[in-house]
Order: sequence, then structure tokens, then C-alpha cells
Amino acid sequence: MELRQLRYFVEVVNVGSFLGAAKRLEVAQPSLWRQVKALEAELGVALFERCGRGVVITSAGSQLLPRAEQLLVQAEGIRTLSTELARGRAGVVTIACAHPHVSHFLAPVIGRLHRAHPLIHVALHELPGLPPVEQVLTGDVDFVTALPRSDERLAGHRLGEVRVVVVTHEDHPWRRRREVPVSDLAGVPVLTGGPESLTRRLLEPALREGGIVLDVALESGNTTTLVAMARAGLGVAVLADDNLSETAKATGWPILVDEHSPMSAPIWIYWARHRHLAPPARAFAREVTDGLDRPDVGPPIDSSATQLNPGFRS
Repeated sequence: MELRQLRYFVEVVNVGSFLGAAKRLEVAQPSLWRQVKALEAELGVALFERCGRGVVITSAGSQLLPRAEQLLVQAEGIRTLSTELARGRAGVVTIACAHPHVSHFLAPVIGRLHRAHPLIHVALHELPGLPPVEQVLTGDVDFVTALPRSDERLAGHRLGEVRVVVVTHEDHPWRRRREVPVSDLAGVPVLTGGPESLTRRLLEPALREGGIVLDVALESGNTTTLVAMARAGLGVAVLADDNLSETAKATGWPILVDEHSPMSAPIWIYWARHRHLAPPARAFAREVTDGLDRPDVGPPIDSSATQLNPGFRS
């Protein structure tokens, strides 16, 4: 098993086709296809099945995907650390995060750190979805962004909040609304992220509560694709607004709301409470808390919907 095979496997999942993954990775499509097939042969399971012009991940592939992503993060961490050691940098801070969290939450913090400590390098491990919080407990990374966790082993600080919004065609009757109830999604073609995306994790409790089955016209980890398809009138895109550019957010898309379940969530950054943080990581933690004497530590709030409800929806 080779790391490039795992990287190809993960990219095909993210894009939904071998051709799209090959373009993203700038490799020949036949070569990528052969490597994925070799991985399937070695593992003894099918990772994908055909769906129209693309592919969808199988049940076995879904179970293997988190392990593959974790191995790639660990490999990237080794590569980054060795590069920084070879360059004689003063220190490295490693952060695992969903890729939208860089522009929306982390970039200003990293900028402040760089101005205060120009020799500290921040290594970002960006993922399509939320990374496993356990990475900070095992020492794979120094920091991780996540939904609120009640865990005495974690220390953390609240970065901000994300909301679920609905993107539509310009002439869609929902376009001028301020809010769209979850119940209105029944019977409407929906374009959204996969089952493990933040959007779906916020949405599923409300769907179960209302007995609503989504008519999912497209699942994609590529927000640009979802927005483009919605704007073309092929359905309504339901997604967390941290995936949108600042220009797109300023367009004023309606917010998805529900009477019982929150359609927004605070995003936290966590580190291990009892693991020793190297000086560069301690410096970053100080920048995260923006000069406070001490960070917000321990379990910030229970992650159940009922206890998150006060002040949870924007």
C-alpha cells in the first residue's frame, strides 16, 4: 500500500469521479484509476461503485476513509516536520482543521503569531470535513478545530459560529426570504455535503424530528460545485456558511431554521490539556485567546442539541 494510492482514493471521494480527481491532482486519469484498482485488489474490497458518469463510495470504502485521511495527515506531519528541522526553523505548530476554518477563523490568529514570532511556522492539515479531535490527544497535531466537546482532557477556545444557509437560483421564490424552515425542504431537490459534513450533522436531527427524507440531487464536498448547481436552478444548496466566500456570504442567503434543532454551531479550537505544549504551540495558544490571562478550558458546553440551544441559533 502506497500513500499516493490513499491520496488518490481520498481525492476521488471528495470529487466524485476519477477524471475530476486526476485533474485536481494533475495526474493522468488512467494512472490514477490503476492505482485505485491496485489498492482495492490489495485490500480485497471494492471502494467505489459506478453512479452515472461518476462514482460513489461503497460501505467498505466509507469505513476505510477516516483511517486513510488520518494516515495522510500523519505522513504530511512527518514531511513538514522534517522540512522544518532541515531549514533550522525555530519551531512548528501543527493544526488540523476543516479547510474553510483557515480563512474564516485561523488566518488572523496565524498572522498575529507571525508578526510576534516570525520564526515560528504553522503547518496546516486541511481536510474537507471536521478532523478527529482525538488527534490532539494522541499528539498527531497540536491543535484541532471542532464542534463543542465535553471532555476533561481538552482545553480550548471558541473561534466563532457557523450557520446553515440555503443558496438558490436568483428567480427562486426563496431567494428574498430571510429564513427557510427545515420543513420546506420536503420534496425539493437538495444539493448538499456528504453524511459526515458539518451541514449534515446539523441537519439530520431536525430531519429525523420532522420525519423528513431529503431528496438529495447531489452530494459533494466541493462547495463551489454546490453553489454553481444551485445558481443554475438544479436544486437548492444547503450548506454551512463557513464554506462561502465573504462575497457570497454578503449576498444574504436565507438562513435554515428549525423550531427544535439548532441550525448553527460554535466552532472551537482544542488542544490536549495534560500534554506538554512546546513553546511555539504555547505562543499560538496565547494568540488564540487574544491576550486573555487564561484560555477557556475544559468542557465548554455539552454537545447535545437541547443544551446548545440557548444562544445557539443566530
